[in-house]
Amino acid sequence: MKKLPLIALACLALEASAQSGKAPQAKFTPGYAAVPVQSTRQEQEFELVSFVAEPVNGEGITLRWVTGAEVPGCFFSVERSSDRMTWYPAFSQPGEGGTKGYAAYEVVDMAPIAGVSYYRLVASAGTRQLEVSDEFAVEYAPAPLLQFSNDAVPGNFRVQGHGAISELQVLNNRGQFIPMELHYDEGQVVVNTTGLEPGTYFVQAVVAGTPVLRSVTVTATGVIGG
Repeated sequence: MKKLPLIALACLALEASAQSGKAPQAKFTPGYAAVPVQSTRQEQEFELVSFVAEPVNGEGITLRWVTGAEVPGCFFSVERSSDRMTWYPAFSQPGEGGTKGYAAYEVVDMAPIAGVSYYRLVASAGTRQLEVSDEFAVEYAPAPLLQFSNDAVPGNFRVQGHGAISELQVLNNRGQFIPMELHYDEGQVVVNTTGLEPGTYFVQAVVAGTPVLRSVTVTATGVIGG
């Protein structure tokens, strides 16, 4: 029996399928194996390195924190509490956003709670909370305030503190000391502003042993305490 070539056998098979009314079917075998695809893009994680709260000379609470990595849209909220149960927002600070490496932050709470209070840092991105720091306890004692009032003599003003005043000096807004005529009068200090141009100045003194720095605005008609 004469053997037909392969192409002829294929044609006969197609013809037989057509006569039987069945559509020819083809079977394909893949010449490769499916390999799972691994993404090379790594999602950046948030890392809080440290958070510290520290009172500074009765002038407020300095808060510092450092991050090792941040995510885009990172946002910080500093909260304070007097009982570690109810927390109130002190202020907020946008993050650097998507940074790699260390980023340092420093802010000052100028209205802290007198006595012992607690601070914590909450980091978030959108509606997602990234991390809540450990609670940091601080004890804050407000510094004795300096009060300013106009003196009966034009061109003079009085400085009074909650305690004995010593070492009083006046500085300009560049931090330079200005020689002033001072008169100590029963716990108060009379400052002669003759020759001072209107503007903002700073009064530095020691009140009951505590250094205090307050701003004062000198006008053509008197002074306005800071």
